[in-house]
Amino acid sequence: MRIALTYNEKRSTTETEAEFDTRATIDALSARLGRLGHQVTALEVGGLANHSIPRLIDRLRRVAPDVVFDLAEGERGAFREAFYPALFEQLGLACTGSSPSTRALCLDKALACRVVGAAGVAVPGGTVVRSERDLAEFVRHPLEPPWIVKPNYEGSSKGITPASVVDAPALLVDAIRGSLARHPEGVLIEHFVDGLDVAVGWVDGLGWLPAIAYRYERRGRHAVYDYALKHLEPERVRVEIPAELPGEVLTRVQLAATRAFAALGVSGYGRADFRVTPNEVVFLEINPLPSLGDGELFAAAATIGASAEALLACIVRSARPA
Repeated sequence: MRIALTYNEKRSTTETEAEFDTRATIDALSARLGRLGHQVTALEVGGLANHSIPRLIDRLRRVAPDVVFDLAEGERGAFREAFYPALFEQLGLACTGSSPSTRALCLDKALACRVVGAAGVAVPGGTVVRSERDLAEFVRHPLEPPWIVKPNYEGSSKGITPASVVDAPALLVDAIRGSLARHPEGVLIEHFVDGLDVAVGWVDGLGWLPAIAYRYERRGRHAVYDYALKHLEPERVRVEIPAELPGEVLTRVQLAATRAFAALGVSGYGRADFRVTPNEVVFLEINPLPSLGDGELFAAAATIGASAEALLACIVRSARPA
């Protein structure tokens, strides 16, 4: 099978490129797909030399892939993760992962929480602020503290630091304004849930992967899995695969994930993130395009006897038809 592997190459450790893939990741994925018998052509969608959409379309026509294994996203905006799958759909190309509409929905954290909450899953209370008018309205009817202030249309903990968690009302307005200045498309203010970070992955053909727990020391009054811990200081995080939690809690996590995936229409593969407290499993977000470079999904699959190649084979087989 001819596969076009579309991606953005990560060339720096800046937040702008946090969700991009390193050349080493792309080479490893290409090799694994090759071992499955596929003919793989890696196509970078970004970069100074390759940013032209007409040029990408021309290259795709020359490759004539049976499937696009898509890891790519656009450069800006709330629709950026949906841009390339929408393009491939219009070109009549089969594509891995969730539909464009699902990717756009999942990137809107507030809307995703509303949809998942309506499906019976616990979610934190939250409000989106896009302007000074929104801010004034929020101040009149605030949520209960503590709060976490974060970009509404970002992933990978971008825009989140220990200072994103606010206890004092006197500090909240400045925190919102500061975040809004950096992310003018919208800032989400949620009630901060103090608990353990737990993620659970799913792959069509493998099913639910064992839950993953992230354990780290608090920096300040609250524990928050921020950008620095995730990308700059990963050695400070103990990634526990499978998560060492009571069976009853793991069952509740999987039930919440099942409802969330169904409500948001995730297909192919994905990962749901939760905060687990002594009393609740609280949904935070779903990533319908989780990293295949950090090894976590592969490590979780390995605990149930599935190799990296087996996981990738399932993703390819579940590609949405043209």
